[in-house]
Amino acid sequence: MNSDFLLTFLLTSFALAGVVILKKDAIPPRVRRPLAILSLVMVVTSFVMLVVAFLRLGA
Repeated sequence: MNSDFLLTFLLTSFALAGVVILKKDAIPPRVRRPLAILSLVMVVTSFVMLVVAFLRLGA
C-alpha cells in the first residue's frame, strides 16, 4: 500500500469530518446527513487502512 496515498486519505477524511462537526449549523439539513455518513465511512476506511499498514509493517 502506498504510504503517500494513505497519509493523504487519512488527512482528507479527518479534515472533512472536522469541517462537518464544526460547521454543522451552517450545512443545510438535506445535505448534512449524507455528508456525515460519507465522512464517517471515510474515517472508518482510513482507520482500517492504517491498521492494515501497521500489520504489514510488522510482518
